[in-house]
Amino acid sequence: LIPLIAVLALCSGCNSSAIDELLDTAEVLIDEPERRTIDVNRMGVNAFVNDGRFGTISGQFSEVRDTLGLGFIRVLFNWGDDVQASPGSSPDFSFYDDILSNVPAGIDVLIVVTGIPSWMSDSANWVGGNPRLTFVELWVKPVIERYGGNSAIVGFQIWNEPNMESNPENTVLSMVGSPTNYLELLTAAYGMVKANAPSKLVVTAATTSINQNYPGSVNYNRDLRNAGAESFADIWAIHYYGRQFENVVRDDGVADFLGGVTLPIWITESGAQGVNNQLPYAEQVWPFLRSEIPGIVRIYYYKFDTESSADYGLRTLDANFPVSDLYVHLRDR
Repeated sequence: LIPLIAVLALCSGCNSSAIDELLDTAEVLIDEPERRTIDVNRMGVNAFVNDGRFGTISGQFSEVRDTLGLGFIRVLFNWGDDVQASPGSSPDFSFYDDILSNVPAGIDVLIVVTGIPSWMSDSANWVGGNPRLTFVELWVKPVIERYGGNSAIVGFQIWNEPNMESNPENTVLSMVGSPTNYLELLTAAYGMVKANAPSKLVVTAATTSINQNYPGSVNYNRDLRNAGAESFADIWAIHYYGRQFENVVRDDGVADFLGGVTLPIWITESGAQGVNNQLPYAEQVWPFLRSEIPGIVRIYYYKFDTESSADYGLRTLDANFPVSDLYVHLRDR
């Protein structure tokens, strides 16, 4: 009643459409969720181990397991020019071999297969004239054939944020405004994984943060599901940054959509910037999301390391703030 009175008071003289818009906003005003204990058993971390200033690959992974007490790691297997400089050359897997050879016992690894070399911008290099099937044939297939039997790997996430307009790779693959084109890529990759590594999970690409840019990211997810994507994945992935709690609880919002997803849900990226903001964020946002969306099984913090203490990393290169409040909480709990 009080928000309704406030809306009407503010909008004397407004036309009916303006009143409807204000009423819609008033309907989703909610109290800030309370901070609650993090369920660490459901928590993992993005740890790309590509910066030697934070230690060896083995040392960083051991720190995640032994110091932070986490059992899930998400790593990036990017198909770039440094991996395959030309269409006719063989992929260089040396860095990815090092990653997987250093995974300690007690850690499971989610591999994100994503990225394209610069030569993929030339359609003459596409297999059968299709850039998405080229990605599957020339990158997903070799990755699965090489690593599909690795016991440390829990699954493969197929691409990252296909709707992100600022990523030119999404434009080359024509996925920004086309969930059906991403579905084509996912379907082909799913068949490749299940044919060569049937025990491994296939995880959908998460869009850009599902609560932001409302309703764009939710609608991309919804269109993907409605086109049949659940038949070609074992896990539905989302990213969640910021707060925007109103977009979770509103009609046709995040919770409504994810409540209709039949697959388990993993948040493969979530976090806050600033070394003193990460613990409050995790304690407020993650329990709220799990209370509104019971299907959430895992949450991967973004990320293990970063240069600046103003960024997302649990560890930084700032001598005054080498670790974040969330790092300290995990270490000392």
